[in-house]
Amino acid sequence: METSSMRVIALEEAFLHPKLREHYPPSYVKSLDMVKVRLGDVGPERIRRMDAAGVDLQVLSHVAPGVQTLEDASLSIRLSKEVNDWLGDVVRQYPTRFAGFALLPTQSPQDAADELERTVTQFGFKGAMVNGHMHGRFLDDLAFSPILERAAALDVPIYIHPYTPPQGIMDIYYRDCPHMVQGWGWQVDTGTHLLRMIASGVFDRYPNLKVIIGHMGELIPFGLDRINRQLTMVNWLLSSGPEGAGTAAHMEKNLLYYMRNNVFITSSGVFDQVALNCAIGNMGIDNVMFSIDDPFADNIEGMEFLRNADLSQADKEKFAHGNAERILKFSTAVHPRKSTSSALDAFLAKAKSRVAQALLSFLLK
Repeated sequence: METSSMRVIALEEAFLHPKLREHYPPSYVKSLDMVKVRLGDVGPERIRRMDAAGVDLQVLSHVAPGVQTLEDASLSIRLSKEVNDWLGDVVRQYPTRFAGFALLPTQSPQDAADELERTVTQFGFKGAMVNGHMHGRFLDDLAFSPILERAAALDVPIYIHPYTPPQGIMDIYYRDCPHMVQGWGWQVDTGTHLLRMIASGVFDRYPNLKVIIGHMGELIPFGLDRINRQLTMVNWLLSSGPEGAGTAAHMEKNLLYYMRNNVFITSSGVFDQVALNCAIGNMGIDNVMFSIDDPFADNIEGMEFLRNADLSQADKEKFAHGNAERILKFSTAVHPRKSTSSALDAFLAKAKSRVAQALLSFLLK
């Protein structure tokens, strides 16, 4: 079966709500200039681009940092509800093309848990997106237990998306090379976030909790064997020694168990066969899902990667849509795309993609 007749679901696809843009630093808003039109569109034009590439459904989430950098908890709660209501209307208008991940006011974990439940029950949202740390704290902090407990009870995943590392890390590692943050710092920070959750026993407290990370696993699959060996050994030494009580390592099982039972990864922004082989080899095909990272990555390029992926047809079906249908509880009924695009649209989109790639390569020389 060719990808043209195979359902394709993409999970890490961003939008920007104008109400939140007002609360972001001007320098950050300016950094989004190249994609601001596409970030602001969740209607016919986005669907046209999806059709031109062959994407059936996007799970939409607000671009990082969401509301997490706001200091005012009440403002964060109010804006989260406004944005989620707006996204709920979008999903209601285009139910076969869009789904949603909730925006959560993590400044108030109990309100965040309630908002997660409201959006899941009222709008059918598929989980929530959390963007990196919360003012230097991560989801392993017991203060965020209400969010994790509610997600586990609702049986919906938390998607952990990168954002700028805490300021202390920025000062030490990236003070003289800030250009390294997006390509390296985000991945390291997000991978560390997940490993903290595992090492602190989050998945032992909530064995049904599901977490998704993007970018082909935020560097973890490549180092999984060594991380597993070292973390398992340290956990055993700490828990068995005389000083074992009260240590930070609380895993009841080894790292591999949690990675294969509680953690799922997407290919967002990584269109590389070797990286895909590594992810599937260490995580298993049932834990890896297709994503693009629209509009920061190109739909056409992402679909070319999917189309050419060296996978059996059965595994390609799991990667493209089957795993997402299972994990996010999508209906398996296929809704044929009502294409508003043409072959010319596809050709032009492909041409623009290649021109953009050539321009980017030139600028980086």
